[in-house]
Amino acid sequence: MSFLVFLLVIGTIHGVLLFFDSFFKSCMHHPYRLFLDGTGLTVKFLRVEWYTTALNRSLVKWSTSSPRLLAKLFDLGVYSTLILLPVSLGVLLWSFFSSWTRSGGTEGSLVEVEVLVPGVTLPLDELHYYLGTLLVSSVVHELGHAVAAVLEDVPVLGFGVRVYFFLPVALTELNSDQLNGLRVWRKLRVLCAGVWNNLTLGLVALLLLQSSMPILGWFYHINRGVYVTEIEKKSPLLGARGLVVGDFVTKINSCDVRNLDSWYDCLLQALRKQPAYCLSSEFIHRHDESTPVGTVDGLTQCCDPENPTNTCFEYLGESDILEIPQHVCLPMRLSVENSFRYCENDNRCTDKGEQGYCLKPLLANSTTILEITRRGRNVIYLGHPGDIYRTVKVSNFIPKLRYIAPNLGDAFTLFLRYLTVFSFGLVLVNVIPCYGFDGQHIVSVLLTHQLTRFGMKSQTRDICILLITSLCTCLQIALLTRFLWNVLF
Repeated sequence: MSFLVFLLVIGTIHGVLLFFDSFFKSCMHHPYRLFLDGTGLTVKFLRVEWYTTALNRSLVKWSTSSPRLLAKLFDLGVYSTLILLPVSLGVLLWSFFSSWTRSGGTEGSLVEVEVLVPGVTLPLDELHYYLGTLLVSSVVHELGHAVAAVLEDVPVLGFGVRVYFFLPVALTELNSDQLNGLRVWRKLRVLCAGVWNNLTLGLVALLLLQSSMPILGWFYHINRGVYVTEIEKKSPLLGARGLVVGDFVTKINSCDVRNLDSWYDCLLQALRKQPAYCLSSEFIHRHDESTPVGTVDGLTQCCDPENPTNTCFEYLGESDILEIPQHVCLPMRLSVENSFRYCENDNRCTDKGEQGYCLKPLLANSTTILEITRRGRNVIYLGHPGDIYRTVKVSNFIPKLRYIAPNLGDAFTLFLRYLTVFSFGLVLVNVIPCYGFDGQHIVSVLLTHQLTRFGMKSQTRDICILLITSLCTCLQIALLTRFLWNVLF
């Protein structure tokens, strides 16, 4: 499903929800209103909201359980946020200017900021990870504000989640009058608590991600190969002689497959380099079905074109050896199965004292032979490695027991990756003083406090805060616009 189709589907869902919301409000006004009030749901244009006050008591409990510890932690959050504030501004400025000075791409950039858009920079089949981790990061962020507010005797009016188009965002409603009446440091505790929670969550997720392999090693074999988890119906590897779900692959040709990265590297190597095989003289003479050598579409041919099982091989050794001609026609699958090693020349083609000969199949374009080593009989595939890349999905995790699903290991590590990225991403975005983000209020409190000490008038202070916030907001919008333009056009 393409990104535009995805947007169309989401837009259609919102349209249907808005239609039924309007319909029930007009036809079943009273019961529908009772339903909305009881569930806390609200449907608006391209937005669905859930709001509740049921968590207020729990927030008070959490905040009063260890008030001194929480106060120290939120103090640390203020210090961390004040350190990250100039860092985030530097990243924003660097990203903005480098995006306009680079002629194309992000190569050579010390700092790279990327906008994560499902279907554009992220695959749509990982959308549930995207939305789930974004929701978790957002909820943890808002819970930080709520707990800090209760700790500073600022009432929490409610907690909720809004879904803007398809993006879930948590929200905490505080009593703004009492918040604004706090002293500077206590106010900063509340304002910086969300950033601090995201920073802590990101560090915990990163630590778990780094230690995930030892943890999962109790349940899976890791770095011993890859496990086939899915084969598409259109895959040329599907069939009696092909791969099956549950196979674990340890080699592609002479390339060792240890994990997902080496799986892709081996496929790339197979595309770039045609394999050659050591075959015995007896095998060559027994199965050679050569015809007069000719050229078809620039490719040397020495086989009968009506026999698709045979392939023309080129001898890579000394051309003056009379025993083996320069080109021989051999059955491709049988030749691969009876070769005793891969080679580049005759120097390594000796097996148990018997001299072998190095032969390379002559194939058109990017077609190649792939011998996939697995438990049981190897799979031999003649085609493009890209077909395997697109239609066969594999996992790093080979289950030690049958009832353990390999997908759980992949899901765990992928969830932690997304959680780390979104947590640190929300830290960066919220610290920058832009409209609607924590940075706007943090910078406003800091500037108001400092400029008041210098005797600056209230109107001048407001103008300074407005200029800084407007400038950073414009930079953010320009950077986002530039990124989307480069990606979409």
